[in-house]
Amino acid sequence: MSKFMLFLRHAVALIREDKLFSAIYIAGTAVAIASAMVIAIFLNIKLADIPPETNRSRTLYPLYGFFTKSLAENGREFDMRYSTAALDSCFRQLKCVEAATGVRSAFLSVTNEQQLWTDVYALCTDPSFFHLYDFTFISGRPFSEKEFRQGERVCIVTDKLAKRLNGATHVSISGSKGQFPFRVVGVVKAVSTLMEDATADIYIPYTVEVNKDDNPDQNLDQISYSGQLDVRFLLREGYSRKDFLDEIEPMCKNYNAANNVRLGKDWGEWKIDADTHFFKRLNFFRHTGDQDFSMKAKELMPPALLMLLFLLLPAINLSGLVSNRMEARRAEMGIRKAFGAKRRTLLNEVVHENLLLTLLGGIVGWLLSWLFITAVSNTDVVQKFSSFSQVGNEPNLDFRMFFTPTLFFVAFTCCAVLNLMAALIPAWHSLRKPIVESLNQKR
Repeated sequence: MSKFMLFLRHAVALIREDKLFSAIYIAGTAVAIASAMVIAIFLNIKLADIPPETNRSRTLYPLYGFFTKSLAENGREFDMRYSTAALDSCFRQLKCVEAATGVRSAFLSVTNEQQLWTDVYALCTDPSFFHLYDFTFISGRPFSEKEFRQGERVCIVTDKLAKRLNGATHVSISGSKGQFPFRVVGVVKAVSTLMEDATADIYIPYTVEVNKDDNPDQNLDQISYSGQLDVRFLLREGYSRKDFLDEIEPMCKNYNAANNVRLGKDWGEWKIDADTHFFKRLNFFRHTGDQDFSMKAKELMPPALLMLLFLLLPAINLSGLVSNRMEARRAEMGIRKAFGAKRRTLLNEVVHENLLLTLLGGIVGWLLSWLFITAVSNTDVVQKFSSFSQVGNEPNLDFRMFFTPTLFFVAFTCCAVLNLMAALIPAWHSLRKPIVESLNQKR
């Protein structure tokens, strides 16, 4: 039998021998790891590649970058969103960009043939949106490039909205311009509101105008690239934010030169920057310059320190428990050392025993964190966390939000850190005492 199995059997025997200590240790570990895991799971939901936002790690979000001095008060810079011209003539021409999509949001009303009205949150977008986000189509398809360019009144609804509309294939959408008939070309699985960039009740082309301010090419001071669209990019494999900025810089210079001739030098200039998904979702610090590893570490510092605090405080209490138990076992350790047991062997046994207890506590803690987040998933706690609310969808939780390789690594690290903090120091201190002193503990 291997040494590991012997250590494991010995650890199980010790756990059975002192059930009260084992139960307290597992409970303390579970609470500590559950607290840390709640933070880790929330970070995972915000940052990991989770369907339908499976391309978060390759997504860029350009910041509004038009600065017009002529229209600003007292020389202040004025920033604007983008137009379809910016998408077609600039962003989609970049070699580093695999897909670029424009998005506008709107609150509308939808009714079916039976005049069943319901309020919806809509995303007005283009076919590239369904390339950037990996939706699960229950039936139908995305609207085509032809339907989009020709401004056909087509839409895609979620399964929840389709159920409320009794599966209607033709609906009427009401906006500030009136009521318009739409044809349902696809039904997708409803997206949790925790997936803030992809969630909606209904998706329609932004070439179809249902509100007075729906024109995505409405310019300010006739600046062709300015409009009403939020733009998102999917970078090609192997390209980074720096590649995007390097490639678009000469385009900015050419655009500024053309506008200087057409509008005069007083118009200002076009400056552009972009956030990765990481920096878009984590903004504990307002960053400037390159978004490098050191900057990411700085952004992760607050949640990391909070996780460390959740681990450290229970670990101090657990360390006291281990210290008391080691004092009670000093005589046993002295006898074993007298019969030739090495300090390293005894220390390994203590570590394996505590590691087993910590792993059991980690499993219980993981379940507790899952139960906690599930319990609050439809409350104001998660709604505030997502900083997003809409009419139909809910902050549903998918198993992939709880279990990813990153989360497994976090959980394992939590267990290892807690075990080392709670077990090594008191065990090492106890085993360093002379054999005679340990044997006298029995008296």
